[in-house]
Formats: sequence, C-alpha cells, structure tokens
Amino acid sequence: MKKNKMGANSTMCRVRPILLALSLMYCGFAFAEPSMTGQTGLVFMPAARVAPDGTWRAGYSYANPYRALWTSLSVLPRFEASFRYTETDGVPAFSDRPGAEFGDTKDKAFDFKLLLTKETRWWPSLAVGAQDMAEGTKAFRAGFGAVGKRVGEFDITLGYGTDRIDGAFGGVRYSPKWLPHWSLVAEYDANDYPNDPFAVQTGLIDREKGVVGGVEYRNGWVGLQANYGHGEAGLNAYVAIPLQDREWIPKINEPQPYVKVTPRPSMEQWSSDIEHELRMMSALTSQNFKDVRIITEGYRIKVVLTNTRISLMSRAVGRAARTILNLSPLETHEIQIVYTLADLPFATYTFLDLKRLERYFNGLIDRGELSDHVQLDYADPSDADVPAHKEELLAEIEADTQLQAQFFDPLYGDLLSFRTESSTLDKFQITPDFAVFLNDPSGAFRFTLALRARYDRKIAKKTFFTGAVGVALYENISDVTQPSNSQLPHVRTDVAKYFQEDGLKLTKLVLSRFFNPRKRVYARAQAGIYELMFSGVGGQVMYIPQRRPWAVDMSVDWVRQRDYEGGFGHLDYNTVTALGSVHYRFPTYAITTTVRAGRFLAKDNGARFEVKRRFRTGWEFGAWYTITDGNDITSPGSPSDPYHDKGVFVVIPLNTLLTRDTQAKSRGSIRPWTRDVGQMVVYPNDLYRMFEDSLLDINDQDGLARFGDLNDDPYVSP
Repeated sequence: MKKNKMGANSTMCRVRPILLALSLMYCGFAFAEPSMTGQTGLVFMPAARVAPDGTWRAGYSYANPYRALWTSLSVLPRFEASFRYTETDGVPAFSDRPGAEFGDTKDKAFDFKLLLTKETRWWPSLAVGAQDMAEGTKAFRAGFGAVGKRVGEFDITLGYGTDRIDGAFGGVRYSPKWLPHWSLVAEYDANDYPNDPFAVQTGLIDREKGVVGGVEYRNGWVGLQANYGHGEAGLNAYVAIPLQDREWIPKINEPQPYVKVTPRPSMEQWSSDIEHELRMMSALTSQNFKDVRIITEGYRIKVVLTNTRISLMSRAVGRAARTILNLSPLETHEIQIVYTLADLPFATYTFLDLKRLERYFNGLIDRGELSDHVQLDYADPSDADVPAHKEELLAEIEADTQLQAQFFDPLYGDLLSFRTESSTLDKFQITPDFAVFLNDPSGAFRFTLALRARYDRKIAKKTFFTGAVGVALYENISDVTQPSNSQLPHVRTDVAKYFQEDGLKLTKLVLSRFFNPRKRVYARAQAGIYELMFSGVGGQVMYIPQRRPWAVDMSVDWVRQRDYEGGFGHLDYNTVTALGSVHYRFPTYAITTTVRAGRFLAKDNGARFEVKRRFRTGWEFGAWYTITDGNDITSPGSPSDPYHDKGVFVVIPLNTLLTRDTQAKSRGSIRPWTRDVGQMVVYPNDLYRMFEDSLLDINDQDGLARFGDLNDDPYVSP
C-alpha cells in the first residue's frame, strides 16, 4: 500500500501485491482470542484481556444479519484499539438514490480497551473499554468493564456494560493443555439487539439475550472460531501477526557481504594506478551503493556513498566498511565513511582502529569492544566535498543499465516491474499500481488499476529531476455520482473528475534542489507538478538537534490546482500553504508525535496532531486528527458540529515480507478521500520522512545496529 493521496466518509488504500500469505508459515502465538467485533473477548462479549503488545489482527466475522471486516492492534502493552466495517445483510443502503451501487447498509466503528490491572496469583485482571465511540452513526455504541481470572485451564470473565451491551455479561474459555490448539468458549450475550438499527427488517426485534457457545482453533498466526447462539451459526476467522518479532522470514536470498580475498596494494601502488580505486568502487556499486566517491587523505581512506537497498544505515555502513577494509592500501590507518541522503551528508563514521575492525568482522571481538573505537556523528556540510570521478572512469564500473523485466521484484516488492538503475541515483521504472477507494455513497467499492512509469535523475550536485506518468487500465472511480456539498474550496472532493478523462496523465514533474547550509540543517526547494491535483513552487527547511529525540521543519508552497486532463493545464484556484511541524519521539515505546500548524490547502488555518508507534519489525501504526477554522458541514458534520479531518494509517516495510532486505515500504490509510478540510499538498520530497529512518538508526544504542551483518545488539529496544 502507498500513502493515501486523496482527501463522503470513505477509505482509500493502495496495494502492492505482496504475497503476505507466504509469511504465514512463520508462526507466533497470540495468547488472547478476538471476539466477533475484533476486540479480545469471548464470542460477542469483551473480556478483561488484551493481546500481547504489538499484536496486529485482521479478520472476518459473520453472525446473521451482520458481516464484519475488522482489525485490531495492541498499540501499547495495556491498550488495544480496533476498527470494524460492518454490513447489515438484507438492508439496502441509499435506496432513495437511483444508480447507487452501495449494496447493503454499511457502518464503521472504532473500539478501544484499556487493561487497568494485570492478573496476579490472587488478583483478577480488570479492563474497561468502549465500542463505536468515534464520530459517525454510533449504531453499536457501548461501554463496559470486565474482570478476568484464570483457574487452571479455565479463563473466567464477568462484566457489566451500557448502551448496546445492556447489563451484566460473562463467560468462560476452556483451553486444555492436552489439546493445545483448541478451546471451548461459552458466554451470556447481553447485547440489546431489539434496539439495533433496522431491527424490524432484520428480525432482531425478537432476539433476546442468551447463551452462546463456540469452538476455537488456532495455529501460529491463524485462528478460527465457529459458534452457535440465538438459533444461528456464526464464524470468526483471523490472522494475528506479532509486530514485535524482529524477523518473520529468513533472508535466504540476501546477497553475502564482500569477502573476496584480494591482495591489498601499497599506498604507492594505490596512488600510481587508478585500477585499485576502481576495484573498490566496483565492489561497492555491486552491493547497491550509489554515488560512490573515494579520496585518500594521508593514511586515511575517505568514502562518500549511500545505499538504495539496505534498510538500516548502520548495516549498510558496516558492509561498506568491510569492503573498504579488504581493498584499501596496506598502510591505511583510518577509514571514514560519509553516508548521504539525496546527496546531502547525514552521518560520518570514522574507524580509528582497523586491526580491531578486522577482528570484529572475523568474529574475534564483540561490538562493545569495537564501538569505543568508532566515532559517529552528524556530518558537516564539508564532509561530502569529495570530487566525483570523471565520466570515463565511472563508465568502467557502471552496472548493467539495460531495462530488466522482473516478476515479483525483490528490490521494491512489485509483482511486476521493468526498471533500470545506474551507479549514481538515476532510475527508470514501470510498474502496475492498484488503488482502492471504499465507502463512497454512490458505490461501496471504487478502484483503479493503472500502469505507471517514473524517471529519477541527478542532473547536478544536490539537484534532481523526477517525472512520472500513469494511465488507467481499468477503473470505476469516474462513476462516482454523489455531488459534493462542501462549502470550502474543492481541493479534494472533485477527485472523481480527475479519472473521467482517459489517456496518459502526468502525475509528477518536479525539479528539486537540496541544501545543507550548516551541520544538522537541511533544506529543499522545488518547482513543478507535485501530484495529480496540484502544481507549485516552494520549499522546506529542517533542523535536527544534536542527539535529541526531536526535530522541527517548516514548509511553504504556492500551489495551483491542475485541470482534469492530466497535462499542463490549470484551474483558477491557487493558494499558499505554510505548515510548521514539530516531531518528538518517546523512545520507551518508540512513539513519535507530530504537530503541524499553519495554513492548509483549502485556506483553512489550524493544527494537525499525529501519533504513531514503530514496532520492532519496523511496521508503524498511527492516527491523526485535524482542527481548523474550515467549517465542513458535510454529513456527519453540521453547522454546530463541523467535521474534522482524521484517520489512521499503517506503514509496512516490505523487508519483513520478503526473503531479502529492501528499503521499499507500502503505506495505507483509513480516511475520508472526498473531504476538503485539513488537507495537505503531497510534497515531492518531505525532508523529515526522507531522514526519519536514519535518524532513528543513528540514535539507536551506539548507532551500530546490525553493523556488518552481525545481529549482536547488546540491548533490546522496546
């Protein structure tokens, strides 16, 4: 999934066709079972349990008349959040709107649960929670409290609820040790079904509270519950993915580090014959290092480089250090590696004891004995002032740049790709793209299948050109018929019009220039076509403090709305957006908070609050809420209670799903895609996002995590 680029209560996500099912063979156990709503519970009732920290579950449940797609996440060790999308069978939605393709009535609900006390030998666990508490219909709203106690192989729950959970409830789960994958569950269902919406049409008007029973099976990540109650059979199937497990799939296709034994030259031979330097450059570029520049400074070898594949900066630097050590002159006393991002110097690693470094790579000493002899700091602007080699020399080590077709591209995770890359940062790629838009009133399922091509080229020092085009192969977004009644400028609500014109469309055409005026200060300026709906000119500046868990940036852009044909034409609307951002990371649970304040795309002023957590796998889950002076009265908003832009998102590093390391990520969100309030332009190169992973890496422990491909972290990160 790529990040939602659209801003009608709807959901949009973009899916890269990764075969997630392949990873299900690598299993971990979830010790708390989900109910039909996705919350940890019994059958329909919640329990005083939450899943283990970092457990992400997704499933499907059916109990007449409700079908639900649900997902839940143990955001913190005692806090669980859930989302479900429920369809009521046999109750058509928007029957008064001719041409609507929405099908049966559907409803979204957000739930949460907080574990107040953990169970001890004598004391039960205690939890409180709520269901369907967010804005919307609140058709299934409920609050509850529950206690739970394990007695041998039995887990007993007692609780009390309000609203839809009407009064006392309880149940028991029996999990015999002699049958480890199976459980039996029974409960007293206290749901007040006669007061559900459409109770008359669905027959729930006659449903009473009562006993429900079920049988459960779980094996690794996969679980299933079959239940029976109220004269009906039900089903709940799910996967439970442990995001705190560092690695799910062995990296069986990961290229080995450079270990080729080559006679090392003397410093005199190195200086007199360029062949030795070219050998080092070739060895580095073959490992996906780009923009490699090498210089000798006395008895120091200095190398400036970046890596486009390896996800951890420290791991990439370790691979580079091993290669440089094996190929450097015999008299070398010191190795310095300057790691760059978009040609900007970010971190400088200086290795002061090469004998010790060699012993570390040979497994003779541990990382603690090495780290005191490595100087790691943010790079000075002058650290990358190493001249590039002449083009005729670069041609000798240039990788094969022929266009290559790959099925299931291991570098970027695409099902099919045609791409070529150079030893610099130039890249051309053609890939299919699938985008899904859910819950528009004129149709519950909207999508586009497109073919996209992108070209990136470094045209000068710190200066880049990016161009991208796309053509829709098949889509139904243009069929959206529900007119927008937004009283704000239509910066996102007219998205369907951008799909009504067929043919090839420019989606990006940007010239970007980056700057590094002083240490830990970075800036960018860009002009061109930013995205499908807006062109502009603007820039961003970012400051990173020395070894502190925060950063600040400021973006200012003048943008103009593009016309619907996807060429160089524009509409009349233009504005200036200006957003200042503060990012702060709480290291205990790897939680990052961001506040963006200023002027948004529809000329509304306010602030956007974001929070996300990164788990040990690198997966990130987060949410945002925006408050501005733009009064969005589109339902469920009203003049007295205007709608505020909000949503949840996930960032998936694809290296967790592949058999080799990669920097590629998928991004998806659950959010409105036809709203105008609180919207932001899609920046071509957001500096904080560009630097965030490397910032986390340089501040993690001693900055040498997975250094040299050795998994010897002395500490366990939360």
